[in-house]
Amino acid sequence: MPNDPISGDRALSRRRFLILSGVVATAGVLQACSSGGTTSPSQPAPAATSAGAAGAAPTSQPAAAATSAPAAAGNAAPGTPSNKSGTLNVWTGYPELEPMYKTAAQTFNQTYPKVDVQVLSATLREMEQKLSTAVSTGQGPEVYDIGPNIIVKFIDGNLADPLPSDVDQSVRSGIYSQFILDYLTYNGKLYGIPLLDGGRDGLYYNKAMFRDAGLDPEKPPTTFDEVMQMAQKLAKTDASGNLTRSGHSLRLSGQGSGIAEKFWFILRNYGGDPVVQAKDGKNWHNGYDNDAGRQTLQYYIDAVYKYHIDDQKLPHDADAFESEATAMFLRESWVIGEIAQKNPKLEYGVAPMPKGPARWETMAQPWGIYVNKTAQDQQLAYEFAKAVTSKDNGLVQVKTSGWISPRQDIDWASLTQQIPQYQVFVNPPKEIAYYAYPKFSEFDEILTKMADRLTNAYLDSSLNNNPDGVAKTIKDMAAETDSLLKQANLYSAE
Repeated sequence: MPNDPISGDRALSRRRFLILSGVVATAGVLQACSSGGTTSPSQPAPAATSAGAAGAAPTSQPAAAATSAPAAAGNAAPGTPSNKSGTLNVWTGYPELEPMYKTAAQTFNQTYPKVDVQVLSATLREMEQKLSTAVSTGQGPEVYDIGPNIIVKFIDGNLADPLPSDVDQSVRSGIYSQFILDYLTYNGKLYGIPLLDGGRDGLYYNKAMFRDAGLDPEKPPTTFDEVMQMAQKLAKTDASGNLTRSGHSLRLSGQGSGIAEKFWFILRNYGGDPVVQAKDGKNWHNGYDNDAGRQTLQYYIDAVYKYHIDDQKLPHDADAFESEATAMFLRESWVIGEIAQKNPKLEYGVAPMPKGPARWETMAQPWGIYVNKTAQDQQLAYEFAKAVTSKDNGLVQVKTSGWISPRQDIDWASLTQQIPQYQVFVNPPKEIAYYAYPKFSEFDEILTKMADRLTNAYLDSSLNNNPDGVAKTIKDMAAETDSLLKQANLYSAE
């Protein structure tokens, strides 16, 4: 990883921090991610379900109907099956992970046939709220998966314990990259096992549209300049000049901080960031009231007004790509699974994040699986968490949900031979680097305020061919970012 102000162990997920004082703050979300969702990734219609034999219901369950399926015993594992009995409750905010959890439960039940594994899922935002409330009152499931935005609050509130020494040693044995470990490390300790990487956004592009536009479908754009150039050839308009198909679907509107997160995709590669760390290593200031910020906003204004490759009236994000309303867009690996469900005949490819004039980086969003501090049988809960994050289950995870396991010891050959679009996610170019959210709770509010201003800017046609107007828009937005940092006592100009 490059030595930059928001990488490594200062990284944090895009999800919003929630207050754990009994009242959980809510906000508009993207998704996303991501998926996202809040920019949370757009996900299959979530239904809370449970896997495993009938057992006690989890405390403070999300309001969702649950169905039950018996856990399969499978072939007996070597050795004598354990006589341990009881129920393990597992909560997830990703309904599409349920098949993976059920497969892990089958493997787990080979050794623990008398333990019922109950998997409950709900929408990510609902699960974050319910989990935060439950854990903060000493309740909740034995096992849960969640982002760093929530677990850091649990850690600060002494609601989570570090990994047991044997599990910690296994996680640090080389099966995960140092970036993943740093990302999920707090005060020098690991509290969970890496489960998935919700970032590594790539460029999805429609090969048939490339051919129709006279472009080589095997040569997707490699820079943002090339994206803009090709998008002009790929966009379509009707006789009245109305855009009927976007060349590149940008995040122009929506809810929550995701609009700014997608702006950051380009900003980062142009050399800027929403915030950068000050020299004191503790405080922050805006990192985009500069050429990078102005050039990134100009990119959007040019896309909407000068070249008209996208506008707010068209469908956007994964829905637009799956319905063939756009030729290109940037997103995570989960889209591959959704395309297989919604438009399996779609001819498309996925290329790495395009390069900018300053950097070649894509966002990383590692996610962990954790054992509740109040779980009565910690060892049993960790045995299940290890089954979930095993090498074999990592392949099941990506095949059933589209989310990539961060393990480095998985042979992805069978996957990429069957679905070559996964190649860029599981075997990314060695030269590409990663960045992530800075680790302070006010960052989501900063992105949300940026998103509000960006949405209005994208609607402002007066910014077309108006560099002074673009510069003022950026300056005013950056001033608000610095003001929020000052209110949080996190600001330093240097």
